[in-house]
Amino acid sequence: MTRYQMVECKEQSYLYNERSCSMDPADISKNMGVAFQAVGDLIASKGITSATKPLSVYYGYDPQIMTFRAGFLVSAAETAKAEGDVKADVLPAGQMLNYIHKGPYAMLRVSYDAAMKYISENGMTVGAPTWEIYLNEPDDVKSEDALRTDIYITVNQA
Repeated sequence: MTRYQMVECKEQSYLYNERSCSMDPADISKNMGVAFQAVGDLIASKGITSATKPLSVYYGYDPQIMTFRAGFLVSAAETAKAEGDVKADVLPAGQMLNYIHKGPYAMLRVSYDAAMKYISENGMTVGAPTWEIYLNEPDDVKSEDALRTDIYITVNQA
């Protein structure tokens, strides 16, 4: 059973490459790979130290098109090194619903549906943004069932 918890997040700076694609898992995977590579290349070329594993940030939901910002948390000072298609922004401080998704990325949609039900049943509404930190990657595990994604959803308390 998924364990939901409310956590207080501090403001966090990040570098990202924004992309849009279809909801097809293969298309999402391809586009995320391209976006992570773009940010990774900038980080390497500028000597930036990343503070985390890869993350994706979402500011809206469209059932037909996925728009996301793929990147890495960095220090506020490092955001000045953003250029070209790699941009900088800040994740907001505040109360977030947090949980760990266990299993394949293709099942994230089911995980989010369950989280939305939990949010509604507990008198909250969804805000923006939502973000995912990928604690491990498919190349790191023997089975997709071992994948772990740390999810943060901005919520508004009733």
